[in-house]
Amino acid sequence: MQSEPKRTVAEGYDRIADVYLHWRERTPKQRITTYLDRVTELLPNGARVLDLGCGSGVYSGYLAGRFDVIGVDISSGQVALARKLVPGAAFLLGDMSSLTFRPGTFDAIIAVYSIIHVPREEHEPLLQRLFELLQPRGRLLAVLGRDDWVGREPDWLAPGVEMYWSHFDADTNQRMVERVGFHTLDSKIEPDPLHGGAHLFLVVEKPA
Repeated sequence: MQSEPKRTVAEGYDRIADVYLHWRERTPKQRITTYLDRVTELLPNGARVLDLGCGSGVYSGYLAGRFDVIGVDISSGQVALARKLVPGAAFLLGDMSSLTFRPGTFDAIIAVYSIIHVPREEHEPLLQRLFELLQPRGRLLAVLGRDDWVGREPDWLAPGVEMYWSHFDADTNQRMVERVGFHTLDSKIEPDPLHGGAHLFLVVEKPA
C-alpha cells in the first residue's frame, strides 16, 4: 500500500503526464546525456540498465538503442506514455523502494530527478538496494538534493496538481552514498531548468 506522499507523487504525475513530457522535451538534454554516457561508457552493447523513476522514457529512449533497458515508475500515466514512445525498452509500474530484481541484475542504474520524490528516510535503504542490484564495477547516476528540504507545491506545472519532494543536503547525500559502499567518480551541483533550482548529480561505482 502506498504512503500518502507516494500517492501524491503518483497521482500528480498521472495528471501532468503530457505536460511534463512537453517540458522535458523543451529543456536542453546535452547536460543529462553527458552523465548518461559517463555511467555507461564501459558497457558492451546489450548490457542491462535500470531507469529508476523513468517517467515517459525520455532517458530510456536515449539508451535503448544500445542497451537492454528496464524502466520503473510509480505513475501509471507515465508508464503508459513510456511504453508508447519507447517500444525498444520494457517498463514496469512500481515503487522504486520495493524492487524485486535479483542481486547483480544490472550493469548500470540511472535515477534522474526521481529519488528526490521518495521520503528521505527511505533514501539510504534504497541506495543500499541499488548497490546490491549492480554488478561489480556497475555505475549509478543519482540526482539528489542540494538542500535539506521536505515540502510540497500545490500547483506544480498545472493548476491543482500537488507535488511532493523530500531530500537531504548535498554533503549528507555524498556521505550516504559512500557509507553504502559506492566510490564517487563525479559529483557536481547542476542547475535544473525546469524548477529554477539546482541538484547534486552523482556518478558512483560499485567496487570490483
